[in-house]
Amino acid sequence: MNECIDCIGDFRDDWPSTKGGVRVSVVCVSVVFYPADFAVRWSQCSATADFFAEYFAAVEACRSDDPAARDEFIGTLSYVVNELVENAVKFSVGETVEVTVGVEDGELIVMAANQILATTATPLIEKFRELLAGDPQELLFARVEANADDPEAGVSGLGFLTMMSDYAARLGWRFAAVPDNPHNVLLTTMARLEVRKP
Repeated sequence: MNECIDCIGDFRDDWPSTKGGVRVSVVCVSVVFYPADFAVRWSQCSATADFFAEYFAAVEACRSDDPAARDEFIGTLSYVVNELVENAVKFSVGETVEVTVGVEDGELIVMAANQILATTATPLIEKFRELLAGDPQELLFARVEANADDPEAGVSGLGFLTMMSDYAARLGWRFAAVPDNPHNVLLTTMARLEVRKP
């Protein structure tokens, strides 16, 4: 594992859980993008999110016989995965972007890992700490207003704030050194959601 530089928020460094080197997650699925080899389109991010949402809606730990609950689950997971994949692809400077989704002990975990420039790590750490320090709904409202007042300002963090405010996601980030490349940092973003079954 890469040497950790900083962990922020509700990041589970022990996930996926293992015993004797074997994963104990109920289900854990990963997809790897290679944006350096071909351009990843936004529609592909959305299709990936839809795949994970439909897949996990059929997993025993997440499945519901209530159509409304199933639709809500699919909508939530699709939104969260799409946000994480889009951010990872958009800001990646490495060769790969890895997206992992799993369910364990009543918790659904979405994780996206990509390399960023080391020079951007400190500003991002400060930005993420700011997001976690305030009330998500108040911050979301303030940022939506700021975007309305100045659409060119490009106020960031709306996706993360929406995940926390509307979907009760617990977010965490891990910044780790990249072996043999001091110019890059491996950023892993994690969203943790409670699996609600009626």
